[in-house]
Amino acid sequence: MTSYITNTATGQTQMGSQPKPGERLLQSAGYTHLYQIGSAADLPSLGSSPTVGTISDYLFTKTGKTGTTDEDVSDLIDTKDPTKLAYLGVQQLLAGRIPDNIEMIGNLLSSLGKPIDDRKMLLEDVVGWLATTGRSRHHGPNSFVNGVQGQFINLLWGDLSHPPTVTLAPEHRYRSADGSYNNLTGFPMLGAAKQPYARSVKPLHAHAPDVAEPEDFFDAILRRKPGPHGFKAHPAGISSLLFAFANLIIHDLFWTNNQPDPDSPMDNKPNDDHAKQDQTQKKPAANDPPKKRGRSKQWQNLTSSYLSLDPLYGVDQTEQDRVRDYSEGNLGRGLLYPDTFASSRLLLMPSASCALLVLFCRNHNRVAKKVLELNEQKRWNPNPSEIRTTEERKKQDDEVFGTARLVNCNYFVQMILHDYLQSILGSVQADSDWSLDPRTQIKTLLGSTPKAVGNSVSIEFNILYRWHSCLSMRQTQWLEEKMSKGLPSRKWDDLNEGAFMRAMESLMKELNAGAGTDPRNWKLSKYEVTPATVGGAETVEQGTYERDPATGKFRDEDIARILRDATYDVAGAFGAQHTPAVLRWIDCQGMRTARDVWRACTLNEFREYLGLKAFESFKEWNSDETIIWLVTNANIPLHAGLHGEESKAPRLGAGLCPGYTISRAILSDAVALVRGDRFYTDSATADALTDWGLNDCQPDPRDGSYGGMLQRLIINNLPNQYACNDVALLFPFMVPKTIYQILTDISPQKALKYSLNLQPYAPIGFKTVQVSPDRKLICKISGEASSIYEPFFSNSY
Repeated sequence: MTSYITNTATGQTQMGSQPKPGERLLQSAGYTHLYQIGSAADLPSLGSSPTVGTISDYLFTKTGKTGTTDEDVSDLIDTKDPTKLAYLGVQQLLAGRIPDNIEMIGNLLSSLGKPIDDRKMLLEDVVGWLATTGRSRHHGPNSFVNGVQGQFINLLWGDLSHPPTVTLAPEHRYRSADGSYNNLTGFPMLGAAKQPYARSVKPLHAHAPDVAEPEDFFDAILRRKPGPHGFKAHPAGISSLLFAFANLIIHDLFWTNNQPDPDSPMDNKPNDDHAKQDQTQKKPAANDPPKKRGRSKQWQNLTSSYLSLDPLYGVDQTEQDRVRDYSEGNLGRGLLYPDTFASSRLLLMPSASCALLVLFCRNHNRVAKKVLELNEQKRWNPNPSEIRTTEERKKQDDEVFGTARLVNCNYFVQMILHDYLQSILGSVQADSDWSLDPRTQIKTLLGSTPKAVGNSVSIEFNILYRWHSCLSMRQTQWLEEKMSKGLPSRKWDDLNEGAFMRAMESLMKELNAGAGTDPRNWKLSKYEVTPATVGGAETVEQGTYERDPATGKFRDEDIARILRDATYDVAGAFGAQHTPAVLRWIDCQGMRTARDVWRACTLNEFREYLGLKAFESFKEWNSDETIIWLVTNANIPLHAGLHGEESKAPRLGAGLCPGYTISRAILSDAVALVRGDRFYTDSATADALTDWGLNDCQPDPRDGSYGGMLQRLIINNLPNQYACNDVALLFPFMVPKTIYQILTDISPQKALKYSLNLQPYAPIGFKTVQVSPDRKLICKISGEASSIYEPFFSNSY
């Protein structure tokens, strides 16, 4: 093959041989051709000189200032066929029809990456060119013209979805209770609850017979040293509230079925999850028959693979019905019972996650009431008691409920894309409201990027999201207190299934949330820490947050206290030797499942799947020489590898500071989860969400939080609990002192528009007084009197 390499800086062209007639070199804005295909015999003649030999197909690749080399060319070649109209522009050059079609060529090149301006008659010019150039000259097929025609057809084909991702079937208008029918292109159960986990990476490594046990990995690589000196605060000042929100995401997507499979063969071998038996229980007598159990169903995910707030709404219709308000006075309004949520799993964790669920429950009811009141399409009766039959009221209830859930879930995903990813990427440091939004329409020279195709979470990401090292000191103390109910000695190495279950049963009983209980009666765990004062000691108040017997709701002040405490509580750092010892048994069970049940890949195999460089030595993985190596090569098991990897240092683009592999993977996962969900892409319409609903869940970059949505959720559902310019409200995923310093670094004048309190507080409330279009007075209510909390606050940031 004859190659031509052009240096765009010097204009010199290097060539293996002289170009043949019919070959031309295209160089425009730093683009040069790469390699050749076809035969010039298919081309029309160039004036009086017939075309002979081979021709070049100019695929565009941008060159640097110093040009490209033959090696660079081979690396940059895209083996896919060129598509779209740019292909035609290159063929025009080869066909010698310039300057005849110079205007069409200019329009073709100017349309790259942009919507086509149909007023320039570009498609008509292409059709005319095909008609003119395609005249029969060889009494047979013209492969050159056919090739261009194929690209033209490819363009037209790519304009539409094949098959369509959305239908008008009423039953597909709203999210189903179990997540089914998110994908309407032939896989309705893709990602639904109770479906198998996916496998992302094909494991090819050999399983060594003498590999270390999970307990050995935990103690050598993951275990946090005891006492306050073993705790490392998050280097970027991320607050515990971010990880409470992450808990919602994780429990929305993953719920492994740990029950035995009744359809599997029975055997006498204990399940891996029960390998350590409770030594306090009575041992079976010698003549007792051995207990048989089926093999584990840990291949099954009990929740859906979509960001659909399943912890709030439930994973199936049975769970959903437990929190929906079907009472006589409310049937037809699409409401949830006040301050309820379907999943009791999050009660077993620090209460900030449940406090967020309470806000989402309130937000659902706020939205349901508003869309019914507005009744934009005039298809509902705002007074359901006037509806004649129970069936019609139930139908309206389902429609209002489904609409409110769509809006509420859009709040959720907006928080993920703005508040959550904003903190993960540290984009506030750039004084920017930019956010990574995977929902946009993406069309390139190589076609459009698919969306609304569904999703199925994988075992690899189940392992990845075990962020136990990030528990704060306060959260660790709370967890140790609860676990001690099952293991009073607090010797966490002795914790086993029996002790763990006793501790969890004790906590669920304390919160009135045992099996079969009514979510309307659940309580929230209280662990309020009052910082030490001069000459005093830190105090801790434990117990539960109670509901108002009349309304069934928690006090606004209690929910605000939980959220505020989590905002001021700095999270733990990612990385090796930082997982609390109290979680040793839980982590080891996860490692054992990954190894023996899922047969998960190694860390290097996962990195190669993500397109990252495989580690060639332990020091590339983690340069800390205090970590004990337990494997003989770089094929580190995935769990220990991900969570023991060296963490990133804080900087713009790296606000979360996890291990390098986790950092890359969570962005890929966020894009897949959001872009693959049709309710966030093709079905996210004003028709489905209503005009008001679609507008209500849109971020406002001028609100002082760079487009954050969590502050709006708080303001709408916890009125008068925060000052509206409080950094703890506007940036709740970062410790207030840290975010205030970032704002000061951006501009001291900007920082003066925010308020900062060095410690959390529990005021009675706030009142905002608008004194002019661009100024507010923020008053703190204290007893019967009010005092000025901030002299003024400007709406503009």
